Amino acid sequence: METMNKSYYVEVASSLNPKQLKMMMELEKDAFPGMGAVDEQTLIPLARYGKLLQYWQDHDGRPVAICEILRDYHDIHKAYIFGFYVRSDQQGKGIGKLFLQDIYPILKQDQFKKVCLTVSTKNEAAIKLYEKLGFVIKDTRSDEFGEGEHRYYMEYIIT
Repeated sequence: METMNKSYYVEVASSLNPKQLKMMMELEKDAFPGMGAVDEQTLIPLARYGKLLQYWQDHDGRPVAICEILRDYHDIHKAYIFGFYVRSDQQGKGIGKLFLQDIYPILKQDQFKKVCLTVSTKNEAAIKLYEKLGFVIKDTRSDEFGEGEHRYYMEYIIT
């Protein structure tokens, strides 16, 4: 799990050209196989009106991780992580932890005071990562994305 000597950086995508859009849809399908990954109808508005963060490693032609963020309409100081994933061939290297730690200052700069997300109650690795980085389970949402799709609602206070 050696990541410290590799150069990672965050890039904010404010638009996607057709080649980037195709790549993003492939990454989504890889991250969420059989779960209805985000498509061009969602990715374009996310890039334009939300925040689409790409985590890059030097000399890699594709992002190693993605974070899609929306602002809560009812609480402008709360960010909602719509999607967060590490590319399947990069998992298990500590990249998710590094990426989230690099996201916090961006959210703080954008004047967010809290960030929330939902995660499958079955995704033990993600739950463990989020808890290790300060997220707290606030609620269990039964059938959140359809029958049997139970999610934990988690929050983190940005300091």
